[in-house]
Amino acid sequence: EAFLDAEDEGQHWLLVADLDGALLPFSQLRVRARDLLNTPLPGEYLILVENERCLHQLPRTPDTIAVLGSGLNLTWLQASWLSTRAVAYWGDLDTWGLVILGHARQQLPHLTPLLMDQATFKMFSSSSAVQEPRPAPDALPPGLLNSEAGLYNLLKESARGRLEQEFIPAASVHEAVIKWKAQS
Repeated sequence: EAFLDAEDEGQHWLLVADLDGALLPFSQLRVRARDLLNTPLPGEYLILVENERCLHQLPRTPDTIAVLGSGLNLTWLQASWLSTRAVAYWGDLDTWGLVILGHARQQLPHLTPLLMDQATFKMFSSSSAVQEPRPAPDALPPGLLNSEAGLYNLLKESARGRLEQEFIPAASVHEAVIKWKAQS
C-alpha cells in the first residue's frame, strides 16, 4: 500500500442513496466515511441506516439522502454540516442497534430514532424476532434516552431479543419516515 500509494484496504465505504431522485447525479454511490467529514451531502434530511440491505424498504422522499452501512463507524457524524440537517437513525432492534443509536446521538443530539422503540419490537417480535447471537456488553450504552435504556434491558433479558430491520414491513418504514419528515 505504501509503495503504491494505494488506499488502505480497511477504508470504510458507505452507500449513499438519493431518496429524492434529483439530489445526486446517481441514484446510489459509494463514499468513504472520512470524506463525509468535510463534504456535505445535498438535501435537508438525512436518514442513517445501519445496514445496506434495507434500502428497498425506504420510500422515495423529497429533499432526503440515506446513508447506509455505517454500523459503528460513526466518526463522520462529527461533520459540522450535519448540525443544520434533520437526521434520523434506523437500525436493527437489538442490543447492537441501540449501541449504535447511543453513539450516534452522542455525535448528533438532535438525531431522531425511527422504529427503535418497544412498541415496534412488540408489534413484530412474535413473528420475526430471533435470539441475538452475540449481544452487546451488559453495561448500558451512553447516549440512550430512558425509554431506549428500558428497551435495551428488555432485549438483553429476552430469549428472542433481536428484530432485524429487514423484517419490518416496508409500509411501516414508509409511515415512520413520512411522520419523521413532517415533524422535522
